[in-house]
Amino acid sequence: MSFKQLSDGERLCARRPVKSNVLLITMKSLLALALSALLILVTVQSGVTKGQRVPEKFRSGIAGRITDRNGAVIIGARITFVARSSDTSVVRKSNDEGQYVADLEPETYDVVAEANGFKAAKRKSIPVLRESRSYVDFVLDVAEPIVPKRIH
Repeated sequence: MSFKQLSDGERLCARRPVKSNVLLITMKSLLALALSALLILVTVQSGVTKGQRVPEKFRSGIAGRITDRNGAVIIGARITFVARSSDTSVVRKSNDEGQYVADLEPETYDVVAEANGFKAAKRKSIPVLRESRSYVDFVLDVAEPIVPKRIH
């Protein structure tokens, strides 16, 4: 390096030319790498939200709630859906809030709800249309207690 003296004690530094082509290529590579990483990150984040899958499309079906006459929810009730034309059945259980959901093909269904200690309840001819959900709530009555008979 050489210095050239200017007025008032300033000096001008004359440097050798920097190989700008190498620096330019390195900067382009780093920029391309950073943009690629950002694109991958955005793609992955948009496909997954907190571990949940984005639903592909709305499913047809039947949903509802199971309670007793006092309005208390019935947990673990068994709900059976029987397709009228094919006689196939699907079984679901009510959750901790007494609710159930069954994704079903468009069809007409007979639905039966039953739980231990309660009488079964039945609803006939519940239609399920394409991309719609039918809502059917059940109120179950307490079953008559079974009194054991004494044998002498």
